[in-house]
Amino acid sequence: MEQEDIQKRLTALEQEVAALRKMAQADAAGVGPGARFQKLARALVANWALLSFLSALLIAGYVKFKYDIDYFESYENIATNRKVSLIYQQMGDRLMAKSEWPAAEEAYSDALKTNPNNAAATRGIAMARVFQPVAGEKSPAPEVEDAKLKYLEDQFGEDYQIDYLKAIRYSMTGDFATALGFLQKCIEKQPKDFSGCYLQRGFISFNQSKVAEARADYQLAVNVDPESPMAQNNLGACSLLLGDFPAAQRGFKEANRISPTALSAINLGEADWYMRDFAGALEIDQIAAYRLEKNLDPQDRYLAGTWTSGFLPLHAGDLETIKYTMWVETVEQKKTYLHFDLAIDYALLENFDEADKEFAAGSKTQLLPGHRSLFRNRMESVENMVQMPDDSKSWLDKHRNMLD
Repeated sequence: MEQEDIQKRLTALEQEVAALRKMAQADAAGVGPGARFQKLARALVANWALLSFLSALLIAGYVKFKYDIDYFESYENIATNRKVSLIYQQMGDRLMAKSEWPAAEEAYSDALKTNPNNAAATRGIAMARVFQPVAGEKSPAPEVEDAKLKYLEDQFGEDYQIDYLKAIRYSMTGDFATALGFLQKCIEKQPKDFSGCYLQRGFISFNQSKVAEARADYQLAVNVDPESPMAQNNLGACSLLLGDFPAAQRGFKEANRISPTALSAINLGEADWYMRDFAGALEIDQIAAYRLEKNLDPQDRYLAGTWTSGFLPLHAGDLETIKYTMWVETVEQKKTYLHFDLAIDYALLENFDEADKEFAAGSKTQLLPGHRSLFRNRMESVENMVQMPDDSKSWLDKHRNMLD
């Protein structure tokens, strides 16, 4: 290759290098179009999340201004529905503890209506139906109850409410030892948020004449759920039988405040005797009498189902008499019970004409021997343990003997 040709090529190459150097310097200085695009791309990639958020806010603001639609409303509704669903679910749990099966099922159903994804509410409905009769039947079949419990256990495994339901089922069969075992398991799994197992264990102890043990469990139930009228009433009943009359009066007042029933009213009136509030006893018994005349349906809540009435102590420290109980079931029996309590109220207030009328009204019914003993026990207990006028004591002694 000739010298002249080589020189030309070197000159051209130097020119290309100079041009490339200028382009590189321009890019470095940020004045070229390529550099600007690269910088923009890098900025967009680095801040894409912030830019997306800002664009969403702008869109939300435009939609709110233009169409009056809140972009975040659906999220607020979801959060609110979850909160409301949880409230209904917790309500269902409390009703389960009180053995209020239909009401518990309704609460769980309401929880699902507001949040269809509430799995605990779905499970609660299945549990609330265990002791409810199937359609077309008045009472549940034991074999159906057992099948439901077996299915729940297979599906959900170790669950405190399943232990609770199984304990109730074994109590129904008279197998209290097994029932107590399941209640202990329930308490170990849920000691602070579910009162049902304490209530059930209290029922078993009370029916076995272990009043002090029952009282301890009812106190635990009240600690968990102070607004449980059943726990408050039963705590008051045990306190009354054990001679702790101030505690009995407090328990019955709370029960009657939370959910007034004829039973809580009568119990409160009896506690008032021992606290020497005779006017208070008469007032609450008169309210109960008035409502009993208005509510004759045996299924009415004010009648409070079957009453298990304990015999009252005949002297301080009497732990033998209180072992006995008597069921009061029918509307007529409950009215009779109230007539005799009103007779005692009037006698303590020395209004003996009214006392005689109430005693005569109670005596008109065909009394079972156990009910005679129950009413006689109340007169003897008050006569022995309550300070009263001599005439009142004479009236109680005379009329108690008339029930022999």
